[in-house]
Amino acid sequence: MKSLDVSAFFAQNATLPFKDRWAVMPLQASIPLSPHEVTSQWDIIQSTPLNGKKRLIYIHIPFCDIHCQFCGFYQNPLRKFNTETYINYLLKEISLEINNTAMQSAPIHAVYFGGGTPSALAAGQIARVIRYLKEHAPLAPDCEITVEGRISDFDDDRVDSYIEAGANRFSIGVQTFNTEIRQRLGRESNEQQIISSFERIAARDSVALVCDLMFGLPNQTTKTWQRDLEIVNELPLDGVDLYSLNLLPTTPLAKGVENKRIEIPSITDKSNFYHQGAEFLSKQGWVHLTNAHWAKNSRERNLYNFLIKQGSHFFAFGSCAGGRLGGQSFMIHRDLNQYYTQLDEGKKPIMMLTGKPVIGEWLYQLQAGIEKGRVDLTKLTEQYHLFAPLIKQWHQVGLLENEDYCMRLTLSGRFWSSNIVQALQQLLLQLNNPEYIEIQKKMAQARQSMNSHPRVAKSNTEKSKHPHQIS
Repeated sequence: MKSLDVSAFFAQNATLPFKDRWAVMPLQASIPLSPHEVTSQWDIIQSTPLNGKKRLIYIHIPFCDIHCQFCGFYQNPLRKFNTETYINYLLKEISLEINNTAMQSAPIHAVYFGGGTPSALAAGQIARVIRYLKEHAPLAPDCEITVEGRISDFDDDRVDSYIEAGANRFSIGVQTFNTEIRQRLGRESNEQQIISSFERIAARDSVALVCDLMFGLPNQTTKTWQRDLEIVNELPLDGVDLYSLNLLPTTPLAKGVENKRIEIPSITDKSNFYHQGAEFLSKQGWVHLTNAHWAKNSRERNLYNFLIKQGSHFFAFGSCAGGRLGGQSFMIHRDLNQYYTQLDEGKKPIMMLTGKPVIGEWLYQLQAGIEKGRVDLTKLTEQYHLFAPLIKQWHQVGLLENEDYCMRLTLSGRFWSSNIVQALQQLLLQLNNPEYIEIQKKMAQARQSMNSHPRVAKSNTEKSKHPHQIS
């Protein structure tokens, strides 16, 4: 290709480069298989060694005790289900492939319990799964084992059971310490209770302790945000995430905004919050690991979340989980009845499995580079020179530190990273995979066929799953 029209992705100006942040849509790297192909292809995957990349395990717990106002990932109310039954079936699912070649061919470097709310389960239930993995899976000696949840769940019984079983990292979604804002979002604990809980957990000195904060919340101001940042810095934490509120249309909060009952900060305000947080943490000595994540010390590695972006193999277990092995992505049934029924039949409850990837490793190199704030276009395409006008324009509006083909994102660039990665993906597809447009049409047809198949049951919530979007 002798030319490439990059003008559609030019930024507006330095004050507001784009009208809004673009949602990061996972780029489907291969075509979903028809239902009758899934079983035989899954058997091939399971009997093939997975080498050359780091390997991970994701465990999904699809239950929540409460529905937070901002959350679009609410799946099953905890009170309506027997979680012991779920754990028994989850272990049955893991046992189906724990001794297979794919699992045993190389070490597992990180395990992540996500949801949903894993911490909502009884004290010993998550511990049972951790112990099973420690005994049967080829976990690396320094394997990162993360349990995520909400602070009110991390009582002494749960904390001790997680640690004794082998967990070494807790990721706790606080969003804000401000009691008034929290109550309006449906969160229970107040500021002092959260602080006391973190101090109690940290006193054990046994895990990497990570706190998630969110900016762009209703009634949030630079003053309340600064207070959140100062508390994080004063607490004995090892890591912190600064996430922007993503207003998903199905959430109670989004409906309140649509009805004009609730007002949220503008995109300019969000940018200011991000800069305020990043600059404060930098001055306090925190290390900027990825766009939304900072580490206070070497205990926090953030392995799982970054390795996903690098294209690592990741096994996935549990209803609604998504994984990727050998470049082939898969989703597990959302509907618990379907999940249980297929396990009773001795089958992996797969809802969707893709074929071999049609997009090269450049996609994962791009995603990982964006997360680290540095993208070398010379490694992604032989026609990197065609990006010169775009690089120059992005540099002029302050998104890039330089005009080199090895692009380094400024703080503004890191805030707008979702727009930058989407733009580069679309342009690189034109250069590296021009046939992809036709493939996308086939993917849409395959998804339509899959959705009409009787074995594919939709759950009672039509929400996409986070944060392990498959690509």
